[in-house]
Amino acid sequence: MRSKSCLVFAIFMFTAIAQAEVFDITKLGAKPDGEISEALNGAWTKACAATEPSQLIVPKGRFLLNVVEFKGPCKAPIEVKIDGTLIGPEDPVVIPKGVQWITFSYVTGLTLSGSGMVDGVGAAMAWAINDPKSTVKKGSSLQYNLSFNFIKDSLITGITTKDSKNFHVNLMTCTNVTFDNFHISAPAESPNTDGIHIGWSKNITIKNSIIETGDDCVSIGDGCENLNIEGVKCGPGHGISVGSLGRNTGEKPVIGVYVKNCSFVETENGVRIKTWPDSQPGEVTEMHFEDLTMEKVNNPIIIEQEYCPHNECKKDTPSKVKVHNVFIKNVKGTSNTPEVVKLRCSKANNGCENVHISDINLTYDGPAGKAIQQCHNVNPVYEGELNPPGCAAA
Repeated sequence: MRSKSCLVFAIFMFTAIAQAEVFDITKLGAKPDGEISEALNGAWTKACAATEPSQLIVPKGRFLLNVVEFKGPCKAPIEVKIDGTLIGPEDPVVIPKGVQWITFSYVTGLTLSGSGMVDGVGAAMAWAINDPKSTVKKGSSLQYNLSFNFIKDSLITGITTKDSKNFHVNLMTCTNVTFDNFHISAPAESPNTDGIHIGWSKNITIKNSIIETGDDCVSIGDGCENLNIEGVKCGPGHGISVGSLGRNTGEKPVIGVYVKNCSFVETENGVRIKTWPDSQPGEVTEMHFEDLTMEKVNNPIIIEQEYCPHNECKKDTPSKVKVHNVFIKNVKGTSNTPEVVKLRCSKANNGCENVHISDINLTYDGPAGKAIQQCHNVNPVYEGELNPPGCAAA
């Protein structure tokens, strides 16, 4: 039913865009190598007010952009087509505090497409002042490249986000959004540059995409439901992470994450669930990790319920986030550490429950011994071929 509804939506959007009224920013005052905030705002105002489908075009060329918000609701579907390169300000203080660089808010039926790029130029100034330790304490004031807030029934495809000052994409309170053929590019040493962060959202799909960055390729916060990640190439980066969870009061469950047919190359982690010790209550359930390939990954499969960066928490008090109904199937490749499967579950809530592992072939070729699976406070159910062999709860 869901695939049928997505097909109907795609056909509707294709038909709508084919008949769209066009607003080209170069016809509204934008010039190559010039700052285009005013032209973009003008084009969006016209497109958003149009009663028929419309298209906002950023043609090929290099354009400077200080800040912009594309805010709805709008009267008809809109395609924002970026074929040029948008260059952000080098100095983060150019963007007002609490404001992100490029934001889409309260829009239904958005298509963000094109062959272009949004370049946050994070290496110029931002990364040097983006200290991960202070970010854990107080959060970062540095800006995301793309923010999507309260977006529904939308598609992001074709474009590249490069060298964000902070997260490349932040997706909050969104429904029925697809990222397809999407590219994220930043060096491995870029701090806090999560590829796509998702929070309080449901029915989100990320597929056929390449994510190269300095932090999580995809990070999943609380309140998410039915996330599908398929055909994603991750690396460099920290893998695909559910969490960290349990740090804040009132966090909502994460229900239904499906990671399938993805590859991880020289990443810190493959697939990971991470929760804080001494945490607030929470829940993670219906995690499905299937048909995954690892190449020189530090931690191919990891559940870490004592996640404590910079040792600024109480590890002697167990995490109260309940992790259950986890299914790991057909994972193969190479690990940089002998503990190729690490299930470090909490002592609380009866540990991790209903964890199924089948058809694992993960190898380690190094001086630290043979490959093993490591289990704490969990009794996995094993099926199929297992290399290395499974373990019992400790």
